[in-house]
Parts: sequence; C-alpha cells; structure tokens
Amino acid sequence: MYKVLLVDDEPTIREGLRTLIPWNELGFEVADTAANGQEALQKCEQIRPDLLIADIRMPGMTGLELIKSVRSSELDMHVLILSGYADFEYAKQAIAQRIDGYLLKPVDEDELTGYLVRLKEELDSVSTSGRNRTEEREIKLETAIQSLLAGESDLVSATAGISERLDWDSYEVILIKPITSNEIVPSLLALIKNKLRILFNERERGVVFTMEPYLGIVLNGGIGDDRSRKSIHKEIWDACSGHVIDVFAVSGGEVHGWPEIVESYQMALVRMKDRFFLENGTISLAYRDKEYSLQPESVEHVKQLDRLFLAAVDTLYLALEIGNHLAARQLIQETAEEMAGSGSTEDEIKTRFVQLFSTVLDKLTHNRSEMHSLEIRAGLVEIYKETRYLGLIERLSAIAEGMSSSMDNAGTDTVIKRMIDLIHRNYRENLKLEKLSELFNYNSAYLGKLFKQATGEHFNTYLDKVRIEQAKLLIEQGLKVYQVAEKVGYANVDYFHTKFRKYVGTSPSNYKKKE
Repeated sequence: MYKVLLVDDEPTIREGLRTLIPWNELGFEVADTAANGQEALQKCEQIRPDLLIADIRMPGMTGLELIKSVRSSELDMHVLILSGYADFEYAKQAIAQRIDGYLLKPVDEDELTGYLVRLKEELDSVSTSGRNRTEEREIKLETAIQSLLAGESDLVSATAGISERLDWDSYEVILIKPITSNEIVPSLLALIKNKLRILFNERERGVVFTMEPYLGIVLNGGIGDDRSRKSIHKEIWDACSGHVIDVFAVSGGEVHGWPEIVESYQMALVRMKDRFFLENGTISLAYRDKEYSLQPESVEHVKQLDRLFLAAVDTLYLALEIGNHLAARQLIQETAEEMAGSGSTEDEIKTRFVQLFSTVLDKLTHNRSEMHSLEIRAGLVEIYKETRYLGLIERLSAIAEGMSSSMDNAGTDTVIKRMIDLIHRNYRENLKLEKLSELFNYNSAYLGKLFKQATGEHFNTYLDKVRIEQAKLLIEQGLKVYQVAEKVGYANVDYFHTKFRKYVGTSPSNYKKKE
C-alpha cells in the first residue's frame, strides 16, 4: 500500500476525503491527516508519504508554502492540491512546484479516483525500476565479492564502482551452512538467501553472497559481544527455520579494510571445517592464535584409538552390566574428549562409537536374553545423523541409559550379590576389583573386605575358583587345554596350568585323562 497524507484546515473535508474514496482497493492507505501546513511538514518527515493531498489556502503556512518546503527538502512524494475557483492563481503557482494535479472543491470522487489510478501505475513503475536497479547493484556487488574471495581478480578491479557502497569502518565475514535431512537443493538456498538479504542488504547491515557450498555475509562492522553473536545467529536460524535441521554459522573475525576481507573469509573457512565440534545457538569465532588443522590419520594415531577402544569396551560393558548408567555416561564423555583431543574426525568418532557399542552389545546379549539388540542397533545407526559433538554424546548416553535400564537385576539388591552374579555370568571377562569398586562407587579395600566377609574368599580367589569349575566342565566336554584357558578368561596357558593345579591338585592334561 502507498501512504497518503491528507491536509486541510477543515475537519469535515479531511474526514470526507478519508471516507469518500475506497483507498485500499486502489492500492493506497491514509497514513495520517494534518490541520495545517506546519503540522503537515512534520508528519511528512515522520511518515514519508508517497502522496500528499493538501488544501492550497490554509492559515499560517499555506499549502503552497508547504509544497515549496517539501520540494526543497529531501522528501520525495507526489502532490495533489485542493482549491476553490477563487484560488486559481495560487494553483498556477503550485503547478510550477511540480504537482501532479489539482482538484476543485467540492472534490469529485471519480476525478480523484482517476488521479489515484494513474499515480499508482507510476508508483508501481518507479518501484519496479528501483527494485531492478537495486538488484542490479547487488548482483554486481556480490560478483565482485565472489571474485575477490575466489582470488579471480585483484583488489582494484574487484571493488571498481562499489567501494563507496561498502565504505565502512570495519568488516566481518560470516559463513553459513544450513543442514537438511537430505541434500540441500538450490531453490532452498535461494529462499534462505532472499530472507537474509531483507535482514542485511536492505537494512544496510551487510551484504549477502554465495560461495558454494556456503552462504555468506560481509557484515557492516564487527559482530560484537556474545549477546550480539547469539542475536545474529537467531536471525539466521529464523531465516532457515522450517526448512533445515541445523545451521552452522562461523565468523572469520573483524577486519578494517577490503584487502583483509579475504583473510576473514579464509579464517571462517577453516573454522567451518571444524563445525562438528562447535557450540550451538551462537556464531562461532575463529581464533587467530589457534591452528584448526585436523591431525591426519597415522599409525600411532590408529594405535592410540585401538588402545582407547579396548579399555572402553571393558568399562562400558561392566557399567551396563551392573546398571550404572552414570558411569557409562562419564565413560562416553571421557572417550569422546580423548578422541577429539587426538584429532579424530567426525566420521572417525562416530564409527568408533558404533563399534564400541556393537561390541558391548554382543557381549551383553550373550548373557542377557532381555536385551533388545535389534532395536538398539537401529538406534546406533541413527547417530550418524547427529550434526553436533555434544548432540552425539547426549544420544549415546541415552542409548546407554536405555540399555542399562533394560537389565534385569532382580534378586541382586546388595552390592555383594550383584558382584557374585556378575562373576558367575562374566568369569571370562577381565574382571578387576578396582574397576568394579569404581563402578559401584566403593573404596576398593573396603569392598574387598565386604566381599571376603560375605563369601569367605578374597575376590580374586573366588573368581579363580569359578573359572576353574567352568574349566573342568569344558575339559570334560573334550575341549583342548588352550581352548579352555581362553574361554574361562586366562590369556596365558601356563598361568592357567598353575591355577588349575592349585585348586584341583593336578594338571589339566591329567584331569582330562582321568575323566
């Protein structure tokens, strides 16, 4: 709608004009009215109407003086004057002030409507032309920015004809990466880009550009404090809302000249590569004193992860076995931090965790019929959809808690009963009193004392006896001695021989012959 200001010293004429014409149907709205020229001039500056309709003779500042003041200012608007027959000489002077027409009182509805129809066509044409010129300037500006950032042109040629447009005190490049559940389509990027243009280009807060696969903004001035970073991120998120599942936005830092814009862009690019580990809900900053190069996979790097993986398997398994989901969460966090600290990539971290949980699940389902392994494995596949490091930890912790709560620990209310049950079901595992003490939140020496009082045996002795009883059964089934040793939890066959002789009184081979 185009805005109209009605000016006349007679209230009945003002109200009559307001109600006489179907303004909205003709594409106009009466934004305000004024009773004299001075009031009208103030309201012109406030509301900047597209059309001024004013009586030519008013007390104080006349309509003619009003029109002269409007034309001498920066205000740009169309003007229609109202006059009586006796005011024709005034009307001729007004025509010299570039008015669009004059209407004799009483105003004829059809005549005013005819003026409004023609004026709307002209306003529409100017508006379209103005938008086209604006779009043309923005296209040239974006092309220049793209050429500069891509290194396809030097500074002089890239900024030719546009330096005045971006003559700011400082600049800051923000890169934006919308994330969808599927591959993002060009039409969606165009939609988001147009919303960002309204927020930044049209308000002269910055210039939006495209550098595949990212959208970018050359921001007018620095991004500001934490509150400002979060506020701008919310604007970006709102522009993408309803179309994406996540949005990454990173800054390359504030710079103070066109040549440095390239530097800000490069810093943002490097930071964006590290986006999996970024905080959500704000624009992440690139730090110039920090290197963001991910450590390449090396033999030592892989060996380090293998060692971490093996240790994590035992701890996570035992934590879930005894139903301690808090210990499982802590292990997940510590393992993820260690992997991230070693330079592991997003895919590497996700793959290692899937392997970790799958291995633990295999061990649990061997002894636990109540485990719904298919459902859990389906949940593990879903972790590849996580876009954020913290989101990954939360999802894994939720899976672990679900696995822990599904354990049937009925009848094992006391810690010692649960330990005994754990030993009889997991004698083949690398069970250590120290590790179980951590998971049960007990002092190791104190828990060992409680175990001895309840069973009459030290923890290691009790574990050895359970293993040897199982070994006797396996020997009776015809398994070879080295196979038996492995199945009951002894990695060293000679050590197994020693333990077997200690508790049975003879060697495994002699026992086998006897049987």
